[in-house]
Amino acid sequence: MQQKEDLWSTLENTIDDLFFEPSNLFQRLPFIQHRHDLRESSRLQFKALLEGTVEGVIIMDARGLIRLINGAAKNIFEYSSEETLGKNVKMLMPEEHPRSHDTYVSNYLSTGKKKVIGIGREVSGRRKSGEEFPMDLAISEYQSGGDRLFVGIIRDISNRRRLEQEVLRISEQERRRVGQDLHDGLGQMLTGIGLISRSIANRMEDAGSPFAEDLFEMTDLVRDADRQARDIARGMVQVELDGDGMSVALRNLCKNVEKFFSISCTFVEDGNPEVPNSSIASNLFRIAQEAVSNAVKHGRASEVTVTIKGAENVLELLIEDNGVGFPETLKEERGMGVDIMGYRARVINARLSIQAEQGRGTMVRCVLSS
Repeated sequence: MQQKEDLWSTLENTIDDLFFEPSNLFQRLPFIQHRHDLRESSRLQFKALLEGTVEGVIIMDARGLIRLINGAAKNIFEYSSEETLGKNVKMLMPEEHPRSHDTYVSNYLSTGKKKVIGIGREVSGRRKSGEEFPMDLAISEYQSGGDRLFVGIIRDISNRRRLEQEVLRISEQERRRVGQDLHDGLGQMLTGIGLISRSIANRMEDAGSPFAEDLFEMTDLVRDADRQARDIARGMVQVELDGDGMSVALRNLCKNVEKFFSISCTFVEDGNPEVPNSSIASNLFRIAQEAVSNAVKHGRASEVTVTIKGAENVLELLIEDNGVGFPETLKEERGMGVDIMGYRARVINARLSIQAEQGRGTMVRCVLSS
């Protein structure tokens, strides 16, 4: 306490010297000029860094009012400084997000628990034109002059998203081509071999050959290989939307899982699920495939339920199992499947959530709002 009082006393005396002893003031002018130059240099460095970065930077206060916006952020959102400074940052969010933003800020200020602060995440932004776009957002906090300020670092990932969509489109085309080759090429060849071997086996049986039984067994193996090749081909072909194409594809997926893995796999259709286009249908189907595969291979589930729900402007895909689950931290044990599901969900602007607990199964939910 005594040290603090001595410090304040020294500062007060120094200020008094500046105002009441001009001779001391003149002596200190070089020092004051040096401090001023340092501050000006820091200000110019900060300005150069702020305006030179390719990421958008927005500084706002605890009320959400914009204090500063750099050139990159103005280009991203298509606003000028005059249109944003002093305005609430909610003007840069889609209409459904401001309430969530207020809740996040209110909870953080009252509890101190960080759900967004210090954690990078993908969100949606809104340009001046009203266009919504995907962006990466990281938020940090600092104190200045007794004020609590927040810094938002923004990266427009629209081009990356378009590239991801193109990569998936090309991969689906290649998957479809391979599936058709399996069906039309290998499948037809195996069918022909099966018919020829069956005919030879029948003739050998009529001739009383002891090898007829072996040839019949080989014929059955060829037939099984043909069936498996066609099943694989059907799984690789893109989901078609003729009539109830999505529901039919998911129902067939469940049937194949029961046949190949000898577990219970139930399909449930709730409401009137309408899939907007083939790209969304294909990605949803691949998410279901991966979730079911994870349930069987990694979760060791004996029961899986695949549900597709359709309500007003909302389409929901739900995959639940009774397996062992997996801890969220052990990504290496579950491979890239979960990351690929998240990737596919982001491409179609859907929300993917995974609730998994060891010993209590896993629930994968993908929600698409139009």
